[in-house]
Amino acid sequence: MRIGVHVADALIVEGRVDITRARPIARLGYSLYAVIDQTFAMRRP
Repeated sequence: MRIGVHVADALIVEGRVDITRARPIARLGYSLYAVIDQTFAMRRP
């Protein structure tokens, strides 16, 4: 199986996709939505 993904050049920073530049919209449930405008790192237990 092959999977292809197209990413705009403007979203790539230092060879990685900067998700905050894409600002995707997530549906949370009912009539609630969220936009990703910042990220953080968390150590895995």
